[in-house]
Amino acid sequence: MKNTLFNALIEKLVSQTKKQIWVAYSGGIDSHVLLHLLASSEQAKLRPIQAIHIDHGLNPESAKWAQHCTSVSAELAVELTVAKVKVADIDKLGLEAAARAARYNAFEQHLSENDVLLTAQHQQDQAETLLLQLFRGAGPKGLAAMASQFQLGETTVLRPLISVKQSDILAYAEQHKLEWIEDPSNIETRWNRNYIRHNVLPEIEKRWPSAAKTISRSAENCAEANELLTELAQRDLKVVLEDDSSDYLSIPKLLALSPARARNLIRHFIELKELSLPSSVVLQGIIDEVCLAKQDSVPMLSYADVEIRRFKEKLYFMSPLAEHDAHQIIKCTNTDDLKINDHLTLSWQQRDGQGLKEEIVSAGLTIRYRQGGEQIQLANQSHHKSLKHLFQEWGIPSWQRDRIPLLYKGDRLVAIVGYAVDNKSSVIKEEQGYFPRLRSNH
Repeated sequence: MKNTLFNALIEKLVSQTKKQIWVAYSGGIDSHVLLHLLASSEQAKLRPIQAIHIDHGLNPESAKWAQHCTSVSAELAVELTVAKVKVADIDKLGLEAAARAARYNAFEQHLSENDVLLTAQHQQDQAETLLLQLFRGAGPKGLAAMASQFQLGETTVLRPLISVKQSDILAYAEQHKLEWIEDPSNIETRWNRNYIRHNVLPEIEKRWPSAAKTISRSAENCAEANELLTELAQRDLKVVLEDDSSDYLSIPKLLALSPARARNLIRHFIELKELSLPSSVVLQGIIDEVCLAKQDSVPMLSYADVEIRRFKEKLYFMSPLAEHDAHQIIKCTNTDDLKINDHLTLSWQQRDGQGLKEEIVSAGLTIRYRQGGEQIQLANQSHHKSLKHLFQEWGIPSWQRDRIPLLYKGDRLVAIVGYAVDNKSSVIKEEQGYFPRLRSNH
């Protein structure tokens, strides 16, 4: 690619955003070329560019790499932020994925909605990613490979070189006599991406010289197909979801869809809940083993960090249940927020004619959990009802029942947090009461 085309690409990009532009600068050839292009642009003279270098600490030379990036940035009059990270969960995620997670977490910590981050992936990177996903058996979403733009928390991330050939990047670097870091791990073919880069793609390009370009075009086609699948899932969700606040899907309505649409909707709903996506086998298992289980059963299917549960005709998607001590007792002496555990906080909502009297709360309550045999007389009810029957009436899933906090005044149950208060402790219509609720800490 000629310099004029490079420059036109960068000038257009810079002129189209009013946000602060950051470059993810690793010190390698690709990010060095991107940084040089931006720092040399006419727009950069009016709007200074910033760069961020992530020191993963995985290589003994990482400190020298950070110093190299600092020197290059200074020469280009670019302010550089060096962020040191700790790469965790390598055994669980693999080195490449764990490093990426640490890197992206650092980006989120340092950038905001007022920033835009540019990364330097190019056409061959895109081709490698699609091949990797193909060998993993990915569907349209995975085969869409890397998007040219996406959101990382509040920050927009752009990949302006995603359609640029690697050879053009190398030619630019050589023309401008740039000096870059060669990471020795990039030639280790034990990593799948490197194996494709050094052993697979070169052989393909011997037969099909334009393979990287055409493979990248396939990624664009898959991205478009994925958009259509997402639009379809959004339409189906309006039918299958009980209401906008529901955390479950209606199984009869889900099964009324064709099998392909049902699987597409489940995948979309899991993604909305920001849970790990299932494999094709697990996805079919959700239908066969959970949705189609016997009516009186409470089946559960788990994978990665996700649990799929069924209660009656509802399909729930959640993270694994946290450890729970059903015998703990917590004191509550006022209407301030009270952290119950790492996941939940007891909060109070002021309501007219509903909730506990303030003096009941300030006199002192205790938070306990279901042990069996509890009863309560609800407001406007003439007799007591067992907790077991109320939970059944309210349709509360069985795995939630023992985890619902109960408020006691002495030995008398006065409130079921999030659901009801007892008749003796409730305010009357003219009074303002305090209704106990649970709020997630996350």
